[in-house]
Amino acid sequence: MRGFAGKYLVLVWLSLALLAGQVSAAGPLGVGERHPEILAFVFPAPEVPDHRVYLELGEDQASVALADMEKDFFLIEIVGVYCPVCHNQAPDILRLYQRIQRDAELAGKLAMVAVAAGATPMEIEHLHRTWRFPFPIFQDGDYILHKLIGEPDTPYTLLLDREGSILYTHLGRSDTSSLYNTLKQLP
Repeated sequence: MRGFAGKYLVLVWLSLALLAGQVSAAGPLGVGERHPEILAFVFPAPEVPDHRVYLELGEDQASVALADMEKDFFLIEIVGVYCPVCHNQAPDILRLYQRIQRDAELAGKLAMVAVAAGATPMEIEHLHRTWRFPFPIFQDGDYILHKLIGEPDTPYTLLLDREGSILYTHLGRSDTSSLYNTLKQLP
């Protein structure tokens, strides 16, 4: 009986390992896929006045979806509050934003936001104070958007067009100069 139980446990373990491999094989979204639900995802409107202006929100607007913005492209940086790579990359992301804003054509057609997967309101406030991004950091406290995009590790960069087609993805620390050059190629 001992041999049967041992073989059965090995079989169960192998089955679970295969299943876990299949789930993680789906992974993050890929270039060329279309996911308009990402742009339709509704976030609580930020309280920072400059962020509200950047998102073109009215004073009484309590929520926002990226699809509400008059932009052609959306650069989304998925971050983790306790992700050391995200913290190390934050100055580069800030410089990328500033570079985009200095380019009137690119700034007019591209919106940039960060989404903090699993963050609480207090953690979002901490990120705002620490990183000083002039663009919003949205809260995805229940990992809903994070699950929708395939639960990638952080940082994860995603570029979408107005229809929700994925034009660019990058897992890990971004080469922001290369990313800027990619953005400059947008029609």
